[in-house]
Amino acid sequence: MQEQIIAMISEVKDDAQLAISLNGHSSIMEDGGLDSLQLITFLLKVEERFGIEIDFEQFDFDCMESVTVFCNYISELQKTASA
Repeated sequence: MQEQIIAMISEVKDDAQLAISLNGHSSIMEDGGLDSLQLITFLLKVEERFGIEIDFEQFDFDCMESVTVFCNYISELQKTASA
């Protein structure tokens, strides 16, 4: 899942180098460098790819602290969606 998230960040930023430089410890916002519009595009791609729904009103940006933390957040959403 981490590789998929990193690939999506790289795609949204249109920067192939990000796919090489980002890892599980990378901050999505700081290291990924997403601006507000790119962030929304990224989150919509995540929803579509992983079949989840992110509640933007309740979204905790602490989930963006690292790729690993965000992957854990997605996994929890997937468990909730399939329950």
